[in-house]
Amino acid sequence: MEGGATRLDAPALTVAPHGAVAEAGPRWYVVQTKARAEQKAVEFLSRKAVVTFLPRLLVRHRHASRRWYALEPLFPGYLFAHVVPAAPALSRVRWTPGVRRLLGDDEAPIPVPDDIVLYLRERQGNAGFIAPGQPLQPGMAVRFREGPFALLEGIIERPTSRADRVRVLLTLVNFPVAVEADVEDLEQV
Repeated sequence: MEGGATRLDAPALTVAPHGAVAEAGPRWYVVQTKARAEQKAVEFLSRKAVVTFLPRLLVRHRHASRRWYALEPLFPGYLFAHVVPAAPALSRVRWTPGVRRLLGDDEAPIPVPDDIVLYLRERQGNAGFIAPGQPLQPGMAVRFREGPFALLEGIIERPTSRADRVRVLLTLVNFPVAVEADVEDLEQV
């Protein structure tokens, strides 16, 4: 090419709603599902050969003395579908059992940037779910969220036990005091 310009091979472009230019090919869209029907929608969409992504979060539950972990949707009531922005493909998604609608405006569904889905997939990693923030480690500064020591700050002395309890050193009346605390009652400072 003349003038030192270089030619880059670019994918075919199409004009999307609102006059924006979009790449031809599949795009990610947000699918709103019916209440607690995310997994059902994923199964039915996969039967229609639609690629989906349902990011999940590992959530800790507690009821009285029982504690357990469960996988829950990161965005309850929503999932991502990777489809070509053409009427037949979008209709195939819209009319799937468990699907309420594709998010968008009055004209058409609005695609989600690929970077967002890529970021969520990276956060999920090989585990298949997103784990909540980093665990409390010895030496970390923490604050009590509730209970008799609410709003007091201390330092983690001992790591988390199997019962999800830690030992926190509080300085009360200029003297360090070790206190056993539930991990859920603490936040990192």
